[in-house]
Amino acid sequence: MANTPFFKIAVLFTAAFCAWTCEHRIPDGKVQGNFYTPRYAGGFCIDTSGGAKTLTVINPFQSSKDLAYRYTLSDTPPKRVICMSTTHAAFLRFIGQAERIVGVSGAGNLYDSLMRAACSAGAISDVGYDNTLNMEKILALQPDVIFAYGIAGEFSATAAKLQELGLKVMYIGEYTESHPLGKAEWAVAFAALFGCDPQAIEKFAQVAAAYEALKADVAAADVPKTKTLLNAPWSDAWFVPGALGNAAQLLSDAGGESVITLRSQRDSYPISIEQAYSSAQAAEVWLNTGQARTLSELRAMHKLVENIPAFRRGNVYNSTARMTPQGGSDFFESGTVNPHLILKDVIKILHPDLLSGDTLTYYHLLRDDLKAQ
Repeated sequence: MANTPFFKIAVLFTAAFCAWTCEHRIPDGKVQGNFYTPRYAGGFCIDTSGGAKTLTVINPFQSSKDLAYRYTLSDTPPKRVICMSTTHAAFLRFIGQAERIVGVSGAGNLYDSLMRAACSAGAISDVGYDNTLNMEKILALQPDVIFAYGIAGEFSATAAKLQELGLKVMYIGEYTESHPLGKAEWAVAFAALFGCDPQAIEKFAQVAAAYEALKADVAAADVPKTKTLLNAPWSDAWFVPGALGNAAQLLSDAGGESVITLRSQRDSYPISIEQAYSSAQAAEVWLNTGQARTLSELRAMHKLVENIPAFRRGNVYNSTARMTPQGGSDFFESGTVNPHLILKDVIKILHPDLLSGDTLTYYHLLRDDLKAQ
């Protein structure tokens, strides 16, 4: 998809929120911001040269290359926004701007109780999904900006329709980041639109310091790497994270090591279930079992599952401890801006003696029945 001619959009935030279509290529795929150059994120920077404050979003799609969208910011922040991902809503909560949200895509996927209550009360509307977006409802909400994402740029056609209707779209690419702190650092990009970036920078710095302290504690303990099986069977394949992705980074920082040799790439990729099963024999712990919240659900995924040693020993954990009955996951909401808490969970699982007094936040031990937990 790297050579696909994506629809290029940039948004100029002035009092009238003017927008234009542009194409901007970056020779080396990197940019520097004289106001803010992220320490961990590779997908944005903030610049104030030329008398205007500019947010540049870089390669926001999987496999995109040397592609940038530039948004010139003004002192008039957007007052009404639509979030196409629950992750975007989490960022706005993190920077104290959640009251700006008037619409979300897939309200049932929200975990935050206040936001779900706002949806029930009609203060926040569900605008639908992807190519089935309710355009009439979106227009009626009169958003100043729509925060969007696109896997390999498929949202481009929808974005074109939204622009034809006079609406403004901004791409968010936090999911492409290679470091858990890189994802969280996008809070600063959001904050730049609302003029609260100094506060967001300070708040993110606290999260980063907590993460780095935990990572340093693991390194100082000099404990052996815990051999870990990641993910679960899906259909006729087993998807594993790339070695350059944020999941692999977090596992390493927590003192873990994948029993499957990961490819030197960022995105997840499939291997055969038989190959995964063979590698799984060496795993001490099994993490991230997809939608399975119980051992029974995991067992039902494939006949080989119950013969995996970590399953037989009961050392299986998933990041589904905080979920709504409708499937809203706090791991993908507040977990995005609190990677230090996720890291703490994984350290606790892999090396329980290092954090003996702590309880798990996002993860839980799988049992045969949720009621037993």
